[in-house]
Amino acid sequence: MYTIKSNAEFIADIRAIDPSLKNARISSIEIDRSALKIRYNFICDNAVGAQLQKMILEEVEKITAPVFTHVEISVKKIVSNDQLINNEIYRFLNEKYPSVSIFLKNTDIMSTVVGDVVKYTLRLTKDGAEYVTKNGALQKLNEHLSKCFCSDFVGSTDVKELDETVDLLSEEVYADELQKIEHRTIKVKDVLVIDDINMGDLALYIEDAVSGEVTVCGVITELTERETKNGKPFLIIHLDDTTGRTSGVYFSKKNTYPKIKELKVGDAIIVRGNIGEYNGKRSFTFDKINRCTFPSDFVKKDKYKKSVPKEYKLIFPEPANTIKIKSVFDQDDNLPEELTSQTFVVFDIETTGLDFMNNGITEIGAVKLVDGKIVEQFTTLVKPDYRITEENFKITGISEEMVKDSPKIGSVLPDFMKFIDGSILVAHNADFDTKFIKRFAGAEEYELKNKVIDSVVLARETLPFLRKHDLQTIADHFGISFNHHRALADAYATAEAFIEMMKIKNNK
Repeated sequence: MYTIKSNAEFIADIRAIDPSLKNARISSIEIDRSALKIRYNFICDNAVGAQLQKMILEEVEKITAPVFTHVEISVKKIVSNDQLINNEIYRFLNEKYPSVSIFLKNTDIMSTVVGDVVKYTLRLTKDGAEYVTKNGALQKLNEHLSKCFCSDFVGSTDVKELDETVDLLSEEVYADELQKIEHRTIKVKDVLVIDDINMGDLALYIEDAVSGEVTVCGVITELTERETKNGKPFLIIHLDDTTGRTSGVYFSKKNTYPKIKELKVGDAIIVRGNIGEYNGKRSFTFDKINRCTFPSDFVKKDKYKKSVPKEYKLIFPEPANTIKIKSVFDQDDNLPEELTSQTFVVFDIETTGLDFMNNGITEIGAVKLVDGKIVEQFTTLVKPDYRITEENFKITGISEEMVKDSPKIGSVLPDFMKFIDGSILVAHNADFDTKFIKRFAGAEEYELKNKVIDSVVLARETLPFLRKHDLQTIADHFGISFNHHRALADAYATAEAFIEMMKIKNNK
C-alpha cells in the first residue's frame, strides 16, 4: 500500500527492520522520469545481506508513488573513519567555500568518532571562523557529512594565527588571495565506482595539477602492468585530458584488482592521487580510481592569471654593481634609440638539470636596463624540490648546503614577476631559461607575457665572424670578464654584450 511518510518516519521504519540497520540512512534518491524508475541509495555501517536488502526493498515499495514502475535500492557499507571524514571536510570546504579554505590545511581539521556522533573542529583564521559560524556553513557541512557517513556530526571552530601576519581586510591581500581560488575543473559523467564512492565527478585540469593531493581525469593512452620486488602488481597509467598529459603509478588492491584489471587503453577514468618527489624527480601516485565518461562537449577554459604584485615582499632589487673598469655606467652618446627607448631585463638562471619538466631552479640573476644603462640587479639562490647532483655542483658551483636556507621558487616568483613587469626580456639561449620560468610561474598562476630576445640570435646577426656564439666567446670578444655559470655574473655579462651588439646592429 502506498503511504506518504516524512523522511524521519521512513528512516525509522527502515531501521526497525533489523538491529544492524540502526544507523542506516539515505545518501541520495535517483529518479529517471522517462523510464519511470526510482532508486534509493542507502549507506550503513554494517554489511547488509541479500535477505535484508529484500526486506528493505519491500518497505521502500510501500512508500513509493505508484507512478514508478521500477523501484531499486542500493546499500553500501560506510564506516565513519576520522581520516576519511577529515578528507571529505577538506574537499567540501575547498569546493563550496574556497574563500574560507585559503589558509586551511588538512592538519587544521580534527575529528573524533564517539559512538554514533562525530565531533570535529576546524582551525581557521578569525575571519574564516566567523564566516562559517554566521552564514550557516557548518550546518551545511554537517548535512553533507550525514549523507556520506553513518553518523551525526557536530562541528566547531578554533581560531589560529597565520604563519605570517597579514591584514585580511586589505584590498591587496584580498585580491591576491582571491586569485588563488580559481581552479579549472572538468565535470565527468557516468562515474562507476571502483575505489571511492566519495570521489565525486570534478577533476582538476592536468595542466594545473602541480603538487599535493589532486583529482584528475582523462583517457588512458598507455597502460603497463608490472610487479614490485615482492611480487605485488602495480600499474603505470598514462592519462590525457586534452589540457595536458600525465602518468602515475597505481598499486593494486585485492578487493578492486579484478575491476582494475579490466581497464584498457581508450577507457576514461577519474583518479585521486598525490604529486610529490621521488629520487629527485616528479612522482604521481594514484591512490583511488573510478571509471567515468569524459565529456564529449568539453572546451578548455583560459586560466585566470594573477596580476603582478604591487610591492616586493621577499627579494628586493638593489642598485647595480659594475664589473668592468670601463662599463656601461659611463656616458655613451652612441646608444641607439631602440635600446634607450625601452626597458630591458637581462636574466639568467641556474638549474638542477636540462629537462625543465623534471628539474628545478637553484639561482636567478637579473639586471635591468633603463636608458641603455644597467641600473638595478635582482639575485637570489633558490631551494629546489630536486636533488643537486655532484655533476651539477661541478658545473654551477651551487651545492645543497648553499641553498638549504634559501626560499622556494614559489616565494621568489612574485618578486621576479614584479621586477620584469613592463620590460623586454633578454637571455642567452633564451628558450632554455624561459621554459623554466614559464613552468614555475604557471604553477603560481602568473603568465609570462613579456617579449623575449635571444642574445644568441643577435650575436649570430651582429658577430657572424665568431667561430662560436656561446657567452664566453662573446664576452672574450668584448673584453668582459665574469664568473661563468653563476646567474648574476652571466646576466651582467649578457647585458654588457647585449648593449655592444645593439650598437653594432644600429651602425649596420
